[in-house]
Parts: sequence; C-alpha cells; structure tokens
Amino acid sequence: METEWLRTFIVAANTENFRETAEQRFITQSTVSKHIQHLEKELQTTLFERQGKHVKLNHIGAHFLQHADNMLGTIDEGLQKTVSYLNGYTSQLTIGVAPQIANSTLPGIIHTFQQQNPAIHITIELLKSNEIGEAVHAGKVDIGLSKLTSTRDIHTVLLAQEPLQLIAPMSKKATDARTLLQQETILTHEYAPYWQDIQQVLQQFPNYKSMNINQTEVIKNFVKQELEIAFLPKSVIEVESHQQLLHSYSLKEFAHIVSNTYFLTKYVTADIEAFLAVCHLIYTDVVND
Repeated sequence: METEWLRTFIVAANTENFRETAEQRFITQSTVSKHIQHLEKELQTTLFERQGKHVKLNHIGAHFLQHADNMLGTIDEGLQKTVSYLNGYTSQLTIGVAPQIANSTLPGIIHTFQQQNPAIHITIELLKSNEIGEAVHAGKVDIGLSKLTSTRDIHTVLLAQEPLQLIAPMSKKATDARTLLQQETILTHEYAPYWQDIQQVLQQFPNYKSMNINQTEVIKNFVKQELEIAFLPKSVIEVESHQQLLHSYSLKEFAHIVSNTYFLTKYVTADIEAFLAVCHLIYTDVVND
C-alpha cells in the first residue's frame, strides 16, 4: 500500500469530489481514480459509491478514513523525525503560540533558545489564546505561550505582567494623552483579557469612542497610518517605539492594569525547562527595559 494512495484517498474522502482532489493534490483526475482503484483492490472492497461523475464515501470508506489518517500521521511523523535526526537534531519541541506573542517576543525567544540548544528542532503552531490550553492538554503541542490561563489541569507559569501603553501616531505626540482619549477612537481587541479593566477606567472619560479589531498587528498598523489610538502591552510595541513609528504614553490611571503572559505545558522535561528559562530571560529584559 503506497502512501500516495492514502494521501489521495484522504482528500477524496473529505471532498467527495475527484476533480477537486486532483487540484488539491496537483495531479490529474485520472491519477486520482487510479490511486483509489489501487487502494480498493488492495483492500478488496469499494470505498466510494459512484453515481455518474459523482462520488460519495460509503460506510466502509468512512471506517477506513480514521485508520488512513492515523497511518499517514505516523508515517509523516517518522519521516519528520528521521529528517531532523539526519540534520543533527536529537529532539524536538512543538510550540503553540498566540499571534500577539508570535509577533513580538517569540523571535527573540527562538533565536536565543536555538543558539543555546542547536540540537533541538522547533515547530511553531499559531493558535488563539483560548485554544492553547486545550492543545497542550491534548498533546498537540508541547508548550503553550498564551495570554490566558487554561481550565485544564496543566502546569502553568506566569512569565510576565507587562504594563499597558497608550499608543498614538507620531503626528499626535504633542497632544496630551487625556485629550486623545476624549477625541480619538480607541481601537480594541475584544478578546484581550485586560480590555474590561480598561473600560472601567475609561468611564472617567465619558465621551470616549471605541472600535473592535481582533488583530493586534492590524491595530498597530492603523495607529501608524494615523487612524485612531490603542492600548497595547509594552512588548508588542517595543520595536515600533524604538524606531519612532509610534508614540506611547504611560498613564497613572491605567498603571494597575497589566497584560499577562503564561507558559503552559502538560509535562516538564529538561528540554521544556530549558525553553522556559529562555522565556524568563527574554521577558525579564522586555519588562525591565
């Protein structure tokens, strides 16, 4: 049984369309048909019901699909580990990380870790913070870097409590921060855990306006393009602040509000402890800078 047959079958089972399968697999439609025929001959059963040009997975095909996924997953994992071994890697870690962290502190963490641990292969999975705890618990990732804790019983370390900064376009740097809060629309990320605390303080500014944008990078871009203002953690705006692309304010009314970053893992190994140590190092530099 060839792995290419399995790959074609899995796509065909999910699409129930041989033409679409051919497009996704970058092969001809006749090759798709041949792969399925070879697989059916090997298993000595049909996997699809055929009605003219239309195909539909039958109950045997649905049963085999689960096994095909598992077989191919095992094969791909073995191939990946073998390639890693040939490239000098002795172990690997899969990191599930929230986009806000991936776009700020993660490059520094990965760079430092790889310098210290060149034999450990790193894989990155971008996930929403509310998905990371589940991925760690299910074993899909070894480590989670999240803005939220998890309800699951997993090992959780608070990496940082960062102050929030009010950011504005450089063209408005001469404007008082409290004036900006009265005049400008505040861009928000409704899933940011600190937003409710910010809203409570904003009650002191009865005329404030807000707009939700659920992508931190888009929020920063809007502000750089002189569209509105925003509250973001210090690490997220560090590069732009140093490059003078954004102006930031620290307001005493908001000083008690922080953005938390968590390190999540189900098991603690020497490799994971080494990664945690680097995370502590990078976040200590960011917070104390």
